[in-house]
Amino acid sequence: MAKNSKSIIRILAVASLILFPRCANQQAPGGGEVDTVPPLIKEIIPENGTVNYHEDYFEITFSEYVDKRSVQEAVFISPALQKPLKYDWSGKTLTVYFNDTLKANTTYTVSIGTDVKDMNNGNKMAESLTFAFSTGNKIDKGKINGQIYDPSPEGVMIFAYQTNGREADPTKQKPDYVSQVGKNGNYSLLGLREGDYSIFAIRDKFRDLLYQSNDDGLGVQSRKIELNDKIIEYENIDFFLTLEDSIAPKIINVIMKDRNHLQIEFNEPVDSSKISADNFVLFDSTTNKKVIPKYFFKGEGRQNQFYTAFADTLEKKESWVLISKNIPDLKNNLSRDEKNTFAIKNDRDTLALRIIKSAGLLPGEKVDYEEPVVMLIFNDAIELSAVNERLAVQDAKGNKIPFKVERNDDASYSIRLSEILKQNTDYILKLDLKNYSDLSGNKIDSVFQNKFSTSSELDFSGVSGTVMMNDTTQTYVVLEAAEMLKRTYKQKIDAKKNFDFKKVIPGKYLAWSFKDKNKNGKYDFGTISPFKLSEEFKYYPDTLNLRARWPVGGVNIDFQK
Repeated sequence: MAKNSKSIIRILAVASLILFPRCANQQAPGGGEVDTVPPLIKEIIPENGTVNYHEDYFEITFSEYVDKRSVQEAVFISPALQKPLKYDWSGKTLTVYFNDTLKANTTYTVSIGTDVKDMNNGNKMAESLTFAFSTGNKIDKGKINGQIYDPSPEGVMIFAYQTNGREADPTKQKPDYVSQVGKNGNYSLLGLREGDYSIFAIRDKFRDLLYQSNDDGLGVQSRKIELNDKIIEYENIDFFLTLEDSIAPKIINVIMKDRNHLQIEFNEPVDSSKISADNFVLFDSTTNKKVIPKYFFKGEGRQNQFYTAFADTLEKKESWVLISKNIPDLKNNLSRDEKNTFAIKNDRDTLALRIIKSAGLLPGEKVDYEEPVVMLIFNDAIELSAVNERLAVQDAKGNKIPFKVERNDDASYSIRLSEILKQNTDYILKLDLKNYSDLSGNKIDSVFQNKFSTSSELDFSGVSGTVMMNDTTQTYVVLEAAEMLKRTYKQKIDAKKNFDFKKVIPGKYLAWSFKDKNKNGKYDFGTISPFKLSEEFKYYPDTLNLRARWPVGGVNIDFQK
């Protein structure tokens, strides 16, 4: 196309394109500040909303020199074209030529994703940019926007499918419309035709515009979307991401530590609360001899490492394997029967039983005075009956506190005290193991004594407020630590749609609410096949800085906005 033809239609993008003057050097000056400024799109051709567009190209001008390959991989056109695009660079301006003839009376959308990075320091665009033009005298005006709520939303793809009664399959079908999310989590789709839509947020690991279960993060819309002449825009179509995990765990390593212990390492986290020694059998393939383990526990194992213990001695000349089955991961995927070989080691177990942790669940290992629980963790297995019979909890005056012992695994127990304790007070936990022998025959002639301290009401903060909504769906409010701590609180709102968290550990928190439509007490992310909507959620807009003794009120979460 002639240069003067381009100059006639070249215009600066309006409203959504903000100009930031900056240097276009391809390298930072030696000794200068590191470039952290993301590239911007300063100019587009044609202007967003252009009709009767019959040229065979579009143009993008960047604020600085950008990596050409990153741009070419970040250009998405809807509806999709059959032939590849042709890219022609001139400085900071890219002209993209269509090798297809565009359809008549059709709205096309062009999205430039956030994978575009500059040449100077590899900074990526902070936000994607989408514009639409029409080859006819009318343009589709449908819009959908929202936000991805995720610790790392940058680069997440938005796949939009016009369904009109058909069920979309992102595992096989590329989207009709595409956008990409920036660092702030926001996205926007525009130039959409009238019709029904399925929208998915996909962390497209392979950048193939298809969804790969077990690899790609997934978000599903929470409400039906139908664009028509009366409703041309949907706002706040927000997403959480989850990873659909349908792969069962596997054992990747078995090491015999001594004649009575095997160390077992899994390829992913497993739900140890649902695993016992019954999930394992030691089998000699030569003599068909079986040994049944007695214990299963975490002890001092590293991440994904556990131990199983048994009393029998295994003969070196025999060929032993560890058979395991029905091991659940955190998504309750169960392993099939596995056989793992290991080298026999007949060294005697000489490690004496000891307590490796005795602590409460609160910061500073304090114990909650109202709902007191002490975690008791050993380096080796110990019978539940021994803990029950040999344990005592008492105050400074020797008064005994009643308790119940709950098994976590064969070396970890929760000691749940049966009465409210005094605030900010020290208590004593005693475990008398005189004349106790472990599985290997090691005798322990010791009394373990550990002190623990209770919390005070002055240690806590609180949050109260109201969920504003028009319906009566069962609804929960969740407080989630804003820092990299996995600390959450959840509460169902009352009949007046109020909530009140009275004992919250101080810190910075995010507050959000979800409508529990299936009344299972947890947030449901939705599914692709069969297509099932996620549950609607809403965030409180500000981070809550909760300080001890200073509860925060008036936290209103509004589903109506």
